[in-house]
Formats: sequence, C-alpha cells, structure tokens
Amino acid sequence: MLVISVMVFLRPLDRTLTPIYHEATANWWAGNPLYHGHSQMNYLPQFSILFTPFHVLPTPWSDILWRWLAAALLGTGLWRVLRARFGADWQKWFLWATVLALPLSLGALRNGQANALLGGLILHAVACVASSQWNRAAGLIVLTVAVKQLGIVLLLLAPVVYAPLRWRLFMGLAALVALPFVCARPEYALAQYQALGKNLEECSTLTQHRFADLNGILRTFGTELPPRLATVLRAMAGLVTLCLWWLGAKRLTQPLQAMWLYALATAYQMLFNPMNEANSYVILAPALALWATHWLADPATAPWGWWLVGMTLSMGLLPNLVRPLFGNQFALIWHPTMTLIFGGLVTFRIWQRTGPRIDMGRPQPSPI
Repeated sequence: MLVISVMVFLRPLDRTLTPIYHEATANWWAGNPLYHGHSQMNYLPQFSILFTPFHVLPTPWSDILWRWLAAALLGTGLWRVLRARFGADWQKWFLWATVLALPLSLGALRNGQANALLGGLILHAVACVASSQWNRAAGLIVLTVAVKQLGIVLLLLAPVVYAPLRWRLFMGLAALVALPFVCARPEYALAQYQALGKNLEECSTLTQHRFADLNGILRTFGTELPPRLATVLRAMAGLVTLCLWWLGAKRLTQPLQAMWLYALATAYQMLFNPMNEANSYVILAPALALWATHWLADPATAPWGWWLVGMTLSMGLLPNLVRPLFGNQFALIWHPTMTLIFGGLVTFRIWQRTGPRIDMGRPQPSPI
C-alpha cells in the first residue's frame, strides 16, 4: 500500500477510476445528471453521497485515503473471520490468508476501484453474522448495496437463514432509499432513480469480450448467451444459490455457516454480473483464502487446501505471466472457470458428509 500510495501521488490520473467517482459526486451536489453511459457512473445515487468526504479533500490525498480505507477493511475483515475460525491460533493462518488473497486484490487497490471497498464490507458483514451482531451486520449489508449494487446478493441471501436480520434490513433499506430525497430535491432524486434503471438495463445487455463472468468463458470460444437468456439464467442460478445456502446452512455451525454464505454470495457475484472485470475478483479473493486455510489446518483436508492454494495463486499471478501470449483475455476465461471449480469443491465437501449441523470449526473424525 505504501508503494501504491507513492504511485498515486506521482501519477494521480494513471490507472484510476476515482475521477469517475469525483465527477459523479460533483454532479450530484450540482443537480446535474449522474448517468452518461455504461463507461461512466454505474452505481446507485447513494454512492455519490457517500463519496462526498473523499471528494471535498484535495487530490491526490483523497484518492490515497480511499485506497487505504479499502485495504484496511479487507485486512481487518479477513482478520475477524480468521479469529472466529481459529481462535488464538489466528496469526499463522492470517499470514497464509493474506499471502493468498493479496495478488488477486492488488489490481483493484491500485486502480481505486469500489470493488475493493465492497469486498472489505462484505467480509465485515460476514464476521458480524458469525458472531450474531445483527445490528452491525444489517448496517454493513445495506452499506454494501450503497457502495455497489452487487451487495444485493448478500442482502437477499442472508435473511433467509438469519431471521434477526429481516426487519433490520427492511428498515435499513428504507433509509437507504430515502437518503437521496433527504440530500436533494425530490424531483431530482426521482429522476436519477429513473436514469439508474435505464443505465442498469444498458449494462445488462453489453456484449464486449472484456468481462470475466460466465459469458467471458463462452465468448472465448466464439459464442455467448443472448441477453434475455442470460437474464433467465441469472434468475435460475439465483434460486439454485438460495437453495444451496438454505440446505447447506442446516448442516453447518458458526463460523463455517457464515463462510458458506460468503462463498456462495461472492461466487454468484463473479459469475453472473454482466460487467464483471478481472479486478472485480478482489471480492472473491478473501473467500478463496479463508476456505484454503480452513482445509490446510487439518491433515485430512490439507490436499483440498493445496488445490485451492494453487487455484487462488494462479488467478492472481498467471494473467500477468501469460499477458505476452494472450493479452488481457486470459483472466476472462480463467477467473470464472476457477470460481466454478471453487464453488463445486466447497459444495462437494459440505454434502460429502451425512447428517445435520456439522461443526467444521472444530476437529472432526472426517472433517469437511
């Protein structure tokens, strides 16, 4: 992060997305339209409001602080979940987890992408769920939606199992929806909501071969899902994910139950977000690291952990190594393919054992 800070200080406009965030925030407070095509602002209006503290600070210090906040949330979120899983033995596994997650996270941190902040918030929300901190968990989940609408996946999955979140999330969402009307004229806020709908519709039908979702695999082989079929597939996959979450949660206790939620939510986000980029996998990186360390901690499951170590490091390192041969397109097929395998591995391990309420946080005769 010190190196990244120096790079941003010396070249504040090189490889960065923060100018888009600054422009959107300036447009919001000036009462100008927020949305100008899919290559510009694609987030909720609330994002422009929340970014205001960074917008009023001088650049490049504001952009450096933005990156440090994301890194701090990622690091402390990973630490919290590992402490819940390993207790007093967390230090060794925190080292392993950060080594695994860092290569896949550096691109988003370097570019100042909101995905890094979103990944950290999801981690903290999962940590709060694991410790039954329902108010904090609900607030963080609502905040993930405000930062990026991908947070809706976690918001829809979590309350299915965790009943204490339901009314809290309802209240939080109501406050989130009302926020633009509090901070601007009602007619302007309503107009931006309407423009957001058109913007999201445009984003969902993009067909360029530069996105690392499920269509990224298909486009590599010269085909892709038509937009309408892709929408149907997203809905069907959402139902399957919901069922897996419901059934798997019955077989697990904390903190593995929360880690299962984390794996499902982030894998779905990576595979079915039509504008998912290679740097978006900063959201998935901690989930890969958490499950890898969980399996490595027990000799019976260590081979599974080593497979996941190789997969995770390949996602973080291979795209740069093979760029002379494949350009930037390697990650568009490799990342979603590894995500599919990761989801399959975790699902298989959970269903390999029979019987309900498996506590994977303590040694088992044949651990998951």
